Amino acid sequence: MVLLFLEIQNDTGSGESMKTLWILGNQLNENLEGFEAIDPKGDIILFLECKDRYLWKNEHKQKLVLVFSAMRHFARKLKEKGYRVNYRSAENFPDGLKDHLADFPSQEFLIHEPTDYRIKNLIEKELVSRRNVRVKILREKPLFLVEKSEWESYLPEGKHWKQDDVYRKLRKGRKILLDASRPLGGKWSFDTENRKPPKKGLTFPEPPKFQPDKITREVMKKVEIEYPDLFGDLENFSWPVTREEALKALDHFMEYRLVTFGDYQDAMMEGNPWMSHSLLSGAINIGLLTPEETIKKVENVYHQGRVPLSTVEGFIRQILGWREYIRGVYLRKMPGYGEVNYFGHQNPLPSYYWTGETNLNCISTAVKEVLKSGYNHHIQRLMVLGNWANLLRIRPQEVSDWFLEAYVDSYDWVVLPNVLGMGLYADGGLMSTKPYVSSGQYINRMSNYCFPCYFNIKEKVGEKACPFHALYWTFLEDHRALLEDNPRMKLMYANWDRQEKEQKRALIIKGRELLDEAKKFPGYR
Repeated sequence: MVLLFLEIQNDTGSGESMKTLWILGNQLNENLEGFEAIDPKGDIILFLECKDRYLWKNEHKQKLVLVFSAMRHFARKLKEKGYRVNYRSAENFPDGLKDHLADFPSQEFLIHEPTDYRIKNLIEKELVSRRNVRVKILREKPLFLVEKSEWESYLPEGKHWKQDDVYRKLRKGRKILLDASRPLGGKWSFDTENRKPPKKGLTFPEPPKFQPDKITREVMKKVEIEYPDLFGDLENFSWPVTREEALKALDHFMEYRLVTFGDYQDAMMEGNPWMSHSLLSGAINIGLLTPEETIKKVENVYHQGRVPLSTVEGFIRQILGWREYIRGVYLRKMPGYGEVNYFGHQNPLPSYYWTGETNLNCISTAVKEVLKSGYNHHIQRLMVLGNWANLLRIRPQEVSDWFLEAYVDSYDWVVLPNVLGMGLYADGGLMSTKPYVSSGQYINRMSNYCFPCYFNIKEKVGEKACPFHALYWTFLEDHRALLEDNPRMKLMYANWDRQEKEQKRALIIKGRELLDEAKKFPGYR
């Protein structure tokens, strides 16, 4: 526990000592230690629903509805259990805190470690400036499995970091999918078995949809009135906003959808945005579900013989492996990590990332799905939207800003390592062992996007050639000095070097033309 002590002064003169437990919108879990540190009858729980654009930037309307509605539902639940709750709407944190302290002059503030560096600094600045308040920053457990203080040992300074190393240590330490000290099935990862492309006639059970209740409808109305120009629409809002709904979503996934998740987790299908993905990340990232309980329930499904090991391991790796790892990278590398730009890319983000109006069917499909729901699955984010942005040499911070604003499950700690590191390789290999760039062939193999596309996946350099091809090879050529010694890039460069001289020349010319056009793209703002 980290303690920040400030001068204590009792403004009330009454001798009373009241604590305020301030719960943020992504800390909606009753097992946080702050609940054990307060008197339900005498102390107060604070929720601030702030309108400030500094907090929300230009985030998806469904993200705001999810967070605000979940906060209101959680606050109501606490009131029903007998806690004293002060739920306030405010323009910003300073105004909200001022009004709260006027009504409830607390001597001590308890707040759990904020997940995002920017929000943590803002909160501490506002509380430190108030001389009559003592502040305790509490642990974030159970929102994450690894505590902040542990990351220095998992990711030591001066060592090469690998997600797989952290994943194995966490598996061993928590005895997950183990036979004694060895991994079940003889392998730590079954990733190579989880890459099947979609096939004709493939269908998946529909995920549950949660109809907005009165509270959610009130929030939706508020968002439409106060944030009319934000990205996305609310017509299809159906995310779980309570603990009970989130548990139903988890149970439904395990019962009906987990069984096909493993095989097709990397596939993409136009007209089926959900496929077998769990859609639980939004609920986990605000505390309605915890990573530990989610992992345990899915592991139990395997031990009951209902789902193959490769499927269960693939799902657990996303939470125990990647989710924890990116949190660790964020904690170890902020605040400077947000400005990384290894390749020096500077082109503007095209406006079609906000509209979906482009002849590239893969981009159009992914963006229009985001507009409707605030969601894409991980391969759409990585190998379509992130891949294209990297090939176009978009400035990394514009890309990460878009990802932060577009998705219901996005937060600064999630986005920066995932997008800047894994998606764009803008950190020079800290997060991943190679850039995740590809020609159009990967998308063609793993999706049904290419057949109805304006561009021809089979053409390399013609007028209707898939532009991924030329941009991919031009990317490799232009960044050769930075990449050719990477062991995982040697095969790609060998393939490039084997091509005919005239073919290579034509691809580079085409790539240069596309990059010249990219420099002229009108940005959204």
